Amino acid sequence: MKYQLIIAALFASAASGAQLNSLRRHHHPHRHEFLATLPDVRADTVADADIAAHEAARAEAAKVKKNPQTALLQSMKADLETINADLSFGISFSQTKRNDHARETCLKVAKSVKDYSAKLLAKVEAGPNETLTEQNAHNIAAVIFYDVQLQDNMAGLGMSADDELVLAVNRLKSL
Repeated sequence: MKYQLIIAALFASAASGAQLNSLRRHHHPHRHEFLATLPDVRADTVADADIAAHEAARAEAAKVKKNPQTALLQSMKADLETINADLSFGISFSQTKRNDHARETCLKVAKSVKDYSAKLLAKVEAGPNETLTEQNAHNIAAVIFYDVQLQDNMAGLGMSADDELVLAVNRLKSL
C-alpha cells in the first residue's frame, strides 16, 4: 500500500509537470487580435510633371540674390580689425601715430554706419511696410555689432561721443 501511494503521487506529479510544460511552450496569449496594416497605395513611380516641377523649384531657389552691402560690411570689418591692431600696442604718447590712425579709421567707420542708416531709412520710409527683407535684417544686425565695437574703440581712444552715430544706430534698432 505504501508503494502504491508513492507511485500514485509520482504519477500525479508527472501529469501536472507535463501540463506545466505544455503551458510553458505556448507563447501566444489567447483572445488577442493583431492589427492588420493598410496596403501601400502610393504610386510606384514619380510622374514626369512632378520631376519637372521639382527641377523648376530647385532652379528658382538657386537664384540667390547677392547682398549689395557685402563690400560695405567687409570694409567695416577690415577697418575695425585695423583699429584693433593699432590699439594692440596700447594708448600712450609713444603710440601717437597709431592712435591718430585709429581715430581716423573710427571716423571712417562711423561715417559708413551713418550713410548706411540714412539710405536704409529712406528706402523703408518710401516703401510699404514689407520693404525690409531677411537680408536687411542680417545687414542691420552686422552694422549694430560693428557699432558696438566702434563705440568701445572710440571711448578707448578718448574720442567724444558721436550723437549722430548713436541716433543712426538707434533708428536701425527700431526697424
